[in-house]
Amino acid sequence: MTRVGEGPCGWAVELGRAIAVHITEEIPELALDGIVQELRRGCEAVAVGLVAALCEERDFTVADVPEVFLGAAEVVSRGVGIEHMLRAINVGHSFAVHEVLDVCERLLSGEERFTEMRRVCELMLSVVDELTADMAREFGRVQQAWLASATAARMEVVQSILHGDPVPLDRAGHVLGYDLTRQHLAVVAWADDPTPAWSGRLEEAAVDLLRTAGCTSTLVVPVGDRRVWAWGSGVRRPPCLGVNGTPRSRPGVRVAVGLTGPSRDGFRDSHYQALEAARVGMMSHGSPSGVRWLFDYGELDLVAMLSYRIDLAREFVRRELGGLAGPGESTATVRTTLKCYLDEERSLNSAAERLHVARNTVAYRVQRAEQLRGRAIGVRRMQLQAALTLVEELGEAVLLPDPAPS
Repeated sequence: MTRVGEGPCGWAVELGRAIAVHITEEIPELALDGIVQELRRGCEAVAVGLVAALCEERDFTVADVPEVFLGAAEVVSRGVGIEHMLRAINVGHSFAVHEVLDVCERLLSGEERFTEMRRVCELMLSVVDELTADMAREFGRVQQAWLASATAARMEVVQSILHGDPVPLDRAGHVLGYDLTRQHLAVVAWADDPTPAWSGRLEEAAVDLLRTAGCTSTLVVPVGDRRVWAWGSGVRRPPCLGVNGTPRSRPGVRVAVGLTGPSRDGFRDSHYQALEAARVGMMSHGSPSGVRWLFDYGELDLVAMLSYRIDLAREFVRRELGGLAGPGESTATVRTTLKCYLDEERSLNSAAERLHVARNTVAYRVQRAEQLRGRAIGVRRMQLQAALTLVEELGEAVLLPDPAPS
């Protein structure tokens, strides 16, 4: 980045994210939790590598972007075919060519424009050729290893249950080594670190959480190198977080958990709830006291539902908060105070005690919040509180951007 510059690198990252969004819109088979994150990481890496090659007038090589292939294990384990991955390269290439040539047309003129457009097209065609060949080779290697593993048989049964296929419980239980007739609690554990070989620590974290929830039986299925799905069940009572104390955190590991549910439907529903909590966790900006690692769907159900379409969530927040959605520490303080005030049923004394400030300070900030919002807090109060909840959890993902420097 130091050689290319922050501006071009920042533009490349935005381009990579846009490419990933476009690919998932065109190829819904890749719009799966876990695969989406790997796809975005790979697209950003390719876009940055491409811009670096263009700026430094050198050839692009796949060795520059190892992140592209880190998601192969996840794709294979989810049953996504190589044809979708190869099509993704072509779809992404088409989108990227349009965007880069559009920049050339805006910034360049005359012979310089033609020369640069030709160079861009030649380089990007070579990128497609190299990525296609290497992706096919890596996919084949990972798929061969996957099919030879015992995990593949378990994942096939798990996917059938999650898809609602009529799988006999006794047969499924035999393959999984797990009783599906009980009450189930589902967990998703993942690592944000792009390097592989996390599965051991992720499995330990998932099982530890399930044990502290009172589970006596567990099922763990690795999904790629940096994610595991897990379920737990108990005999005497339904699993519940906190029943045996608080699970310990592990550096670099984050965990999402669903709600407890019975039999096959509970197995499936709790898993999808955990996936939604994980999706929120991947967008979450953490907590004031440090890096947040546990994401409980029981606490995040509202945020999960409201952020299912992040573009609509962002527009909702900006519409409801007005100037309260603006940048800056002082505005953030006013937002925090207003949410606390509303959470405390509009009690100035309770909010002041909880925030450790004077009662008059709370009153002043609430008044300031109304000024920034442009209307009284009693107007669309339910929507206002929902918008503040989204901001508290997702932060910059749903707020107005900082103004561009002049």
